[in-house]
Amino acid sequence: MSSDAPPLRRPRHKADPDYIRLTREQELYRKLRREPLVERWFERTEGGSGHVLMAQRRHVLSSSLRITAGVSPYLHKVLSTVKKLLRIEGRVELYVSPSPQINAFCMPLPEGALLLVMSSAAVEHFTQHELLFVVGHEIGHGLLGHYQFPAMSMVQPDHEDDALPWNTCMEVLSWSRASEVSADRMGLLCCQSAEVATRAFLKLASGLPSRFLGDGDDFDGQMDEWVRDKVAGEGLDDTHPLHSIRVQCARSFTDSEYFTHMFGDGGAPPKFTAEAADAEALGQLATMDADPTHIERLDHPEDQMEFLTLCGFLLIAADGQISPVEYHWLSGLVGEEPAERVQAWAAEVGLDGVWQEIQQRGGELAGQLDRRDCFGLLEEIAVIAAVDGHIDSSEVQGIQMIAGAMNLPSNLADVAIRNLKGAKGDVHQFA
Repeated sequence: MSSDAPPLRRPRHKADPDYIRLTREQELYRKLRREPLVERWFERTEGGSGHVLMAQRRHVLSSSLRITAGVSPYLHKVLSTVKKLLRIEGRVELYVSPSPQINAFCMPLPEGALLLVMSSAAVEHFTQHELLFVVGHEIGHGLLGHYQFPAMSMVQPDHEDDALPWNTCMEVLSWSRASEVSADRMGLLCCQSAEVATRAFLKLASGLPSRFLGDGDDFDGQMDEWVRDKVAGEGLDDTHPLHSIRVQCARSFTDSEYFTHMFGDGGAPPKFTAEAADAEALGQLATMDADPTHIERLDHPEDQMEFLTLCGFLLIAADGQISPVEYHWLSGLVGEEPAERVQAWAAEVGLDGVWQEIQQRGGELAGQLDRRDCFGLLEEIAVIAAVDGHIDSSEVQGIQMIAGAMNLPSNLADVAIRNLKGAKGDVHQFA
């Protein structure tokens, strides 16, 4: 291997998937398996027939290059090293696809084999030791069976019959984030260095090659800033933890007694027990989980609450789909019954009908309230738009239109957005 990291050591034991798996992931997995709708998803993936899997393999083969010792000795060495370190005896096929995006994924094949695909950008950006981490991580997904729960498909299904309740969606996404940390641990057993993993995360976060990057010490500060300025709901709908969270989890794992047990003594004594390393990871991941604190209900006269509910529904539907996160927070802010009533009515009249009602009611409120009170309602509308942590361009345009419906200049919409916690005077931070 290359000299970008210390020499590799052969683990004294084979990694036990059930032991290396994050406790948080195990707990959520057991809980989700008790949900009938989730079990249906599990049965689909667990019972995936061989001919379907082989059809997927043929598709990959038709658009990618299969790596063998003759095609790429460099990448074949990476794969064979990972298999040796993780003591994998089954077949693992490695492909490289042409893409400018840094990406990789792993899927099962019949008879326990695994198929791993990496983008050409990933190969170009990562050093050989960083590739050990990336390949170990992706193979870790396969060894840990993470393909059984396709998180994004589950929370954004193609068919309404497959839709999961909001709380279940949040648990699926929490499970997904925890599963990434578990897979990182497999990668760390291969690269054997939290510093190497940190460099890989820096490249994933930035897309920059090695010559432009430092050592990543500022990741901790970025995490602190994110937690301090977090908008309610931000991060709930992400399948992956923040890179800075994964760095912290990697450090606690390589400083744990489990890691020392795998590679023997000789270094500094471990800082964490295996349980403490899990607890550290749980604390990091908790910053992105659903906020268990009470959502403070908006409190206005009935006609204003109806107007806010209409505006909120228009905004969360502005991008063409209503995410479970957005609808949950809208229900919490305006009440479940008003949100359900508007949702049912909107299904009948469409968004054009909702907008016409907003225009009419906005004009009526403009005649009843002074300019300051109308702007106060606009600020509430901006809060509703931002509860999932994002205000995209369609939502900005929607808030500007609502301002016009209340006879307010459109630039006050930008002011309302800038006044949100964490916006720091720049409306485009949320776009």
